[in-house]
Amino acid sequence: MEVQQLLSVATKVGKGDMMQQLSVVLIPSASQPPSDALSLLLAPFSQSSMLTQARDAYAGTLSVLMRACSGLKAGRNAASPLLARIAFQDDLVHRLWEVASTKAPLVSSTPLQPSSVSSTNAHSEMASACEAVVVFCDVFSHTLLTLQDSQFLEYYANDETTKSSSSRIVASELVLTLKYILSDLYWDRPVLATDISAHASVQKSCPETEVRFQRARLLLSGTKLWNALYERWCRLFRSGQFCSEESWWFPRLASRGQHDNNPIIHSQTTTVGQDENEDDMDESSIASVAMDEEEDVARAASSATANDAGSDALASSFRDPKMARVLTCIPQALNFDRRVHLFQSLLESDKARTQDEAAAFQQMMMNEEGGFSARERVTIRRDALYTDSLNSLNPLGKRLRKKVQVTFVNKHGMEEAGIDGGGVQKEFFDELIKDAFLPREVKEEEEGDVAIEQHPDFFVETPLQTLQVNAALDGSNDLLRNYEFLGRVLAKAMYEGILVDPQFCLPFLNKLLGKQNSLDDLCNLDPEYYRNLKSLRYMNANEIRELGLTFETTSQGSKIVELISGGSTTNVTKENVIQYIHLVSHQRMNVSGSRQTAAFLRGFRDVIPAPWVRLFSAYEFQKLISGDDAVKGIDVRGMMSVMRYSGGFHPSQPIIHWLWEVVDEMDPTQQRKFLKFMTSCSRQPLLGFASLVPAPCIQQTRLREDNTGNDISEESSFGNIRLPTSSTCMNLLKLPKYTSKEMLREKLIYAIESAAGFELS
Repeated sequence: MEVQQLLSVATKVGKGDMMQQLSVVLIPSASQPPSDALSLLLAPFSQSSMLTQARDAYAGTLSVLMRACSGLKAGRNAASPLLARIAFQDDLVHRLWEVASTKAPLVSSTPLQPSSVSSTNAHSEMASACEAVVVFCDVFSHTLLTLQDSQFLEYYANDETTKSSSSRIVASELVLTLKYILSDLYWDRPVLATDISAHASVQKSCPETEVRFQRARLLLSGTKLWNALYERWCRLFRSGQFCSEESWWFPRLASRGQHDNNPIIHSQTTTVGQDENEDDMDESSIASVAMDEEEDVARAASSATANDAGSDALASSFRDPKMARVLTCIPQALNFDRRVHLFQSLLESDKARTQDEAAAFQQMMMNEEGGFSARERVTIRRDALYTDSLNSLNPLGKRLRKKVQVTFVNKHGMEEAGIDGGGVQKEFFDELIKDAFLPREVKEEEEGDVAIEQHPDFFVETPLQTLQVNAALDGSNDLLRNYEFLGRVLAKAMYEGILVDPQFCLPFLNKLLGKQNSLDDLCNLDPEYYRNLKSLRYMNANEIRELGLTFETTSQGSKIVELISGGSTTNVTKENVIQYIHLVSHQRMNVSGSRQTAAFLRGFRDVIPAPWVRLFSAYEFQKLISGDDAVKGIDVRGMMSVMRYSGGFHPSQPIIHWLWEVVDEMDPTQQRKFLKFMTSCSRQPLLGFASLVPAPCIQQTRLREDNTGNDISEESSFGNIRLPTSSTCMNLLKLPKYTSKEMLREKLIYAIESAAGFELS
C-alpha cells in the first residue's frame, strides 16, 4: 500500500500535476490575494515574509525536479510530461515570470566572493534568484515551441494594439532582462567550466559553490531562451519586431574596442581540410588565468546553437576567450558591423595562408614539380561564361580560395586587353553569378536581346521575388555537380568581398546557416500559401471534411508526395489537421530540393567554413551577400567624403562639382553602373566606401587624343574627345577635363552604358 502511494506521488510529481496544484497555493499572482488555505496557514506569521519563502521553496523544488528533464535544446525536452504540464498553464507561466523578474536584479548585483556572514546570506539569496530565473527560462522555452508568430505577437509583443490585456510577460522587457543577466554571466563575471561541474560536490553548507553551480545552469538555460527569442525576432524582422535591434547588444560590446584589434590567432585559423593544433597564443592574448576553462564552457554553451565540431575551431581562432564564447553562443550580443569586421578578420587571416605568393614561390623553388600555386589562371569566353567557368573552376574545389586571375575572350575570339589586378576578377564573378543564379525570364527582362548561354534554371523566383532552389529539376549526380559549383562560386565572391545581386529567400539562407525551418518560416517563402495552410487550423470538422484533403502534397515538379505511409488514403480531419499542417510545411521547406541544397552547401563550405557564417542571422547573411538593399543606387555623399583626387584635380574645381551633380542626378540603376564602371562591383561596400581598398580616386587625363591614342594639347580644337576610363583594380576613374557639365554627362553616361568590358579604354 505504501509503495502504491509512493508511486502515485511520484507520478503526480513527474507529470507536473502536484507542482501545478501547489503553484496556485504557494505563488499566487501579485494581483490576487493568497488563497484561504495559505492565509490560514500564515496567520500567526508575517504573510509577506512567509509568502516569499514559500515562493522560493517552490522555485527551488521545481528547479531540482527540472534538472533531469531540461537541457540545452528545448526541442529535446518535448517529451517531458513535467514541462508539458507546466509550460502550457498560462497563469502559472505568468506567475513564474513575476517571481523571476523580481529576483533577476540579484543575479548580477551580488558579489561572488563572500567576506562576511551577511554576504553569505546574500549568496543564498542569489542562488535562490538564479533558480527562479532558470525555472522560468526552461518553462518559457518549452512554451515557445508550439507558439506561432502571430500568437506570440498577440500575447507578448509590447504593442497596445495587439497585446492581450491579460498578458503580463512583455517580450521586449524579457529580452532586456536576459541581456543584462547574460552580460554578467558571459562578460563581466564569466562562468567557468568548473562551475558547470560543481553539482558533483555541491554542499548546501557552501553557498558560494551553490551560487557558482546555479549561475552555470542559468548560463545554459538563459542562452537557450534568449536564442529562441532572437530566432523569432529575426523571422519577424520585416513584419513585426517586438524590440529594437539595440536591445540585443551587450552594454560593454556596443562599440568597437581593444578586442577588435588583431582579434585572430593566425596559427589557429585552419583552412578546410587542414587540422592544426599548435597554440601560438602570447601573453597579450590571455584575458584570464582561466582561459582554458572559459573555452571549455564556451563549447558547452555553444552546443545550444551549433551542431558540429567547427564551433570549437571558430572559438579557438579568437585571442580573447570571452569574445570567442560570445561569438559562438550568442553572436547577436555584438552589433552587425562589429561582427562583419571580425568575419573579415577571419577571411584575411585565411587569405594570408591561401594567397601567400611569396610562400608559394619558395615552395616552387624547393620543389620544381609543385609549380607556382598561389593563384589559378583561367581563360573565359564571354559567350560561354557558365560552361567555361564550370569546367575551369569546379575541379579546383578547396583550391578556389587561392587568387583567381581571369582573362576574358570576346565574341570575336580575341583576348581582351584588361590585365587582372583584381578588377577583372570582380567583374567576372559579378557576371557569372548573375548568369548562373537568375532565372532566364529575369535575365531576359534585364538584358533584353543580349544572347544568354543556355543552361537550366538552377534557382526559381518565389512570390516574394527572392530565389529558391529549383526542386523541379532531377537530383542526378550531374545536376548536383552544378549546385556544388554554384555554392563554391557564391562563397568565393564572399571570400573576396564581392557583393552580388541575387536575393535569396530566408528559408534557403536558414539552410545555409545549418538551421531547420519551421511552419512560420513558410511566410518568408510564400505568404499566401502560408495563410491558406494555417487557416486549416481554425476550420471546423465539417469544413475540413468538405475539402477532401489527404496526407499528400504536390512538389514543385507537380509530383505527388505522400506525407506519411499510406498518406494518399488517410483523410485529414479535425483531430489530425495540426499534424498535416506541419508535415506539409516540413515537406515544402526542408525536404523539397534538399539534395540540391545539400550539394550547394558542400560547395559553399569548401571555401567558407560553416561556423564562420553562423555569426549572422539569415537576413544579415543576405546583407553579407549583396549589401544593404535598403540603399537605392549608391550613397553619393558617402562616396564623396572618401574620394581622393590626382593628376591636377581638386574637390573645389567646377568639373568635380559637375561630376557629383551628374552622379547625384542619375537614377539608381545608372548609379550602380557608374560604381561598377569604376570598381567592377555594382553594389557599394557593406561597411561603406571608407572600407574600399585602395581608396577610390579620380585622376585627370587629357581631353583630346589623336587617332593613335596620343595626347593632344588642351588648347587644340582638333582630335577626338576622350571618354572616361577606369582602372578597376585600383578603384580609379580617369576623367578627361571636360569643358561643360553637359559634355561630362554625355560622355560619362555613354561610357557606363556601353557594357564594353575592359576594351573601351
